[in-house]
Amino acid sequence: MKSTEKITYYPVQPFTWQMPDRLYSRHDLDELCESCDSIRDKQIEELQADNKKLRKIAEFLRTEIKAFELETAITRKAVPVKKMVNEVTSSPEGKGAWEKAWQDQFTKWQTLVRQGKMSKMKYYRLINGMDQAELSRRLGTAQPNISRIEKPGYNVPVKTLKKLAKIFRIKVEDIIGD
Repeated sequence: MKSTEKITYYPVQPFTWQMPDRLYSRHDLDELCESCDSIRDKQIEELQADNKKLRKIAEFLRTEIKAFELETAITRKAVPVKKMVNEVTSSPEGKGAWEKAWQDQFTKWQTLVRQGKMSKMKYYRLINGMDQAELSRRLGTAQPNISRIEKPGYNVPVKTLKKLAKIFRIKVEDIIGD
């Protein structure tokens, strides 16, 4: 036998407007606002606490990423820059992009030289693809000396200028001239 459930329907009473028992005074409204303010302040405190936790997590993740990068750098075989350049410039598009990037870089360096923010000696070192250690080795001096003579306005001795011109395969006038 099946049991049948009896469903009872209760009609909803229609909504009627009611006047409040009392009207709120300015003082009552101020108390309500203070209550809202305290709720808002509590929410702000909670958000600040959450923000602090998120910052700690973000810092932890940054540290983990650095550790991972270091581990990867140590465990992976380094790829020589020349190999990367050859790979990039193996296509006509790559070669064109490479040449444009170098041309843009030369233009920036020339602008810095014209503005007096870079010495011509540093400019020639950079376009020859040398670092200060390599130039100091070729010049027969210490690297801090290269740093000093590369500063704009430094008076480089004539003997050093002649050596630099020979290393860079340029004329002395190219280094000292405007």
